[in-house]
Amino acid sequence: MPITRERVKKETKFVYTNKFMAEELEFRPSEDEVVATFDELEAADAASTLSMRATSTPLAARSDRGFAILRLGEEETTAKAMDSLEAEDKVANVLPVLFDQADNRRYFLPDELTVQFQREITPEQAREIIEAQGCRVVVQQRTPGYFTLSVPKDKGLFETLRAFSELEEVAFAEPSEVGLDDTLVEATAEPPVKVAKPPEAPEPTVRLAEGELPITEFGELTGFEEGIEVPALPEFLFEEEEDVLALPSDTHFGKLWGLHNTGQMVNGTAGLADADIDAPQAWTITKGSDRVVVAVVDTGADLDHPDLAPNLFPRGAEDWDFADPTDNVPWDSGYHGSHVAGTATAPENGQGVVGVAPHCRTMPLRVKLISGMNANRADAINYVAEQAATHPELRFVINCSWKMSGNFAGVHNAIQNAVAHNVVVIFAAGNSYGAVTYPAVYPEVIAVAATDQQDVKPNFSAFGPEVDVSAPGVNVYSSMPDDTYGYLDGTSMASPHVAGLAALIWSRNPSLTNAQVRSIIETTCDDVYAKNPTLVGKLGAGRINAYRALKATPAPPIPWKLLRELKYPQPNAGSSTGLSFVPKIQVPWFGIRPALAFLTQKAYSEQVFFMNPWSGAVLRTVDPVANDTIGSLAWDGAALRVANVTVGAGSINRINPFTGAQIGSIPAPAGRGEGLAAAGPWLFYSTINRIHILWAPTGAVVRSYPPPGGPCRALTFGGGWLFSGNSLTGEVTVFHPWTLHVRGIITVPGGGAQRIEGLAYDATRRTLYVANQSQNKIYALAVFL
Repeated sequence: MPITRERVKKETKFVYTNKFMAEELEFRPSEDEVVATFDELEAADAASTLSMRATSTPLAARSDRGFAILRLGEEETTAKAMDSLEAEDKVANVLPVLFDQADNRRYFLPDELTVQFQREITPEQAREIIEAQGCRVVVQQRTPGYFTLSVPKDKGLFETLRAFSELEEVAFAEPSEVGLDDTLVEATAEPPVKVAKPPEAPEPTVRLAEGELPITEFGELTGFEEGIEVPALPEFLFEEEEDVLALPSDTHFGKLWGLHNTGQMVNGTAGLADADIDAPQAWTITKGSDRVVVAVVDTGADLDHPDLAPNLFPRGAEDWDFADPTDNVPWDSGYHGSHVAGTATAPENGQGVVGVAPHCRTMPLRVKLISGMNANRADAINYVAEQAATHPELRFVINCSWKMSGNFAGVHNAIQNAVAHNVVVIFAAGNSYGAVTYPAVYPEVIAVAATDQQDVKPNFSAFGPEVDVSAPGVNVYSSMPDDTYGYLDGTSMASPHVAGLAALIWSRNPSLTNAQVRSIIETTCDDVYAKNPTLVGKLGAGRINAYRALKATPAPPIPWKLLRELKYPQPNAGSSTGLSFVPKIQVPWFGIRPALAFLTQKAYSEQVFFMNPWSGAVLRTVDPVANDTIGSLAWDGAALRVANVTVGAGSINRINPFTGAQIGSIPAPAGRGEGLAAAGPWLFYSTINRIHILWAPTGAVVRSYPPPGGPCRALTFGGGWLFSGNSLTGEVTVFHPWTLHVRGIITVPGGGAQRIEGLAYDATRRTLYVANQSQNKIYALAVFL
């Protein structure tokens, strides 16, 4: 519906009370700029009239919203300009551009205001109040109870604001405001480059994939020859943990110094090694999850770009274009949104660039950042809050690489709404060369300053106590429209690095709150103040470090369901219990079937029980000859491995499962052997405070480390993961036995001081068996890894 405007009262006092801010606001007129409005049906003639004025220059104009912003010449005063413009038939109303109390220029439309009604007010009640005030609805915003209204004929804007602010039904009212040029980009460093898409993108090159052991095929073992040497293992398994990298094969990865800075030359500038966010190290832990969505509130996106399209969140019939009421598809109206989105979530696909969170989803929400309405930005942020409430199984991060001219209640209210719905909201700090700009000053958001290839703040980046963290924002290479790529500078480019990191943290542990995600980001930064000694305390906690953040992210709880409880076939009367899952073994009368191999100590009665995993019935027993202090056992595919619990016993023996005779022995590391697991040619052996990886044929120690979950009293292996049980905490830590990446924590049922003394895992049925020695009971849990 075309916008029509009434002639409103000319005011000289620009004062009202903003209820949201609980503050009386007073503005003063500028002497060099005005905002003029006109009917949408008169847009062409009005634009022609305004453009032909010899004494002013149009700074911005929008025919669809019926306004223009004019810069006055030196010879024309504001009063003369207003009189001249109001005399034009095509011009409806004129208002000086106003300065707020912080000396920010505010671009208010003279004949519109925005009103947010209280939550309990129905749409019908709201419209009755609007009509009673003599107003018309110009735009019913997407946010419930949020309206853009016309100022009544012969009333003034600020007069109307004061009237609405006095109503109990109104949460707040404020002027309808234009954002003149709110992108936070300094310059395009070089023309965009188009990269041909290869016929078939190669698989990414990763030094170690999640959940994958260096030797992935584990056959059943029937015996070993003496003198077999330990096979050559990948060198990276023995590197320091920080040196393990997951390097992608995307063709422009070398230009992404912010992710991996080796000191390489990028866009003519040499870097400083490790002045980056350590993304390849972080990717050894996680590359993201498609259940985490980064909403990029920006100019839209190139929706068929090969480095954006694969990770787009399904839109369906949803309207993602908040700038155009006639369209719902958020195609990029410029380039800004495409570039920002690529930095956050470009996929790992063997071409182009890769984002910080390459396995997470992107939700591009289009708003106007050139001559756009602030109310529409509030709508977009509120939309994400609504999505978070509708989809509790997903996690949402909002990236906003833009500024506002000042404090706008609608956007601040939307931010508070999003944060209340467990959304992480991230804003660029601004390219002000000084103070942090709105909305980055709001305490609910993570405000991001920029750093360069040497970890130094560039001149353009805002700084100050409102900054929370810093991130790479110079010579940032990313996706551009028309399937191209290019460099940009700005805090706009720094912000999506942080948004991607928030997405990685939530991918690692979706049970975290947004406050916990924020805390992890801010407490794991690298100190950059040695490089910026005059800015101490003004660049936040430092430059973000994705690897440190993910290492500090608590392991997620792994959900489980109790399937059954089995009684010990023999009560424990000693000091240890052993448990292992046997996928198939010959059982008299029953043939070949799965079983639980179980042993618990009882004086002068050391027996291994083969139990039915479903009923607990004893299928058969065997006496491990000459092994009377067994503390742990494991099935190696053909025989039982048993370790003596006695300190200094010194061996891990191999036992015939049918006769109990010892058929082999290897040396064991010193210590009390409480946990044992077998995986093909490898044995994992716990001496409570240390886990050793042994080459099974000879007992050679390949590697050892402290258990990630604390003192380990039981071990089992399955699905590429090692399960380590801590009886004191009642937690089983599931982790990768080579990289030590913790998959998650299982808090087991039951109680007592010896609640995890044996573990067994049926990988086919994803069932974890937990031997609780305090209760003489085995719990069978379906675990959801």
